[in-house]
Amino acid sequence: MNYLFVGEKRSELAIKMGVTWKDGRLAAKQLFDALDYSGIDPSVCKFTNIFENPDINLIQHYSDKSCKRVVAMGHKVRKELEKQGIPHIFIYHPATRGKIRKKELYCEHVKNKLNY
Repeated sequence: MNYLFVGEKRSELAIKMGVTWKDGRLAAKQLFDALDYSGIDPSVCKFTNIFENPDINLIQHYSDKSCKRVVAMGHKVRKELEKQGIPHIFIYHPATRGKIRKKELYCEHVKNKLNY
């Protein structure tokens, strides 16, 4: 199963470090650990940030052509995808705060959402 994971935008630290979702660093580390736990290979997934790349048609293209599922990471992304009428699965952003931030809880959350 191919996925397109959609975040908001890179953090200042990610920009400073020159890393993206594909690098598996910072928030992506939490996501990649959850994907591994769920039996999903991150190397076959696609990643983008909706507010860095406002071309919503790009996201629709990925969802129609090469990705079976679009995954909204966070509430702001979910709202934007809903506004654009793009079907998606919601997961909490990997850098979210609160109890869900605990690795084992986040891994279970992602597994439950993606392997329904």
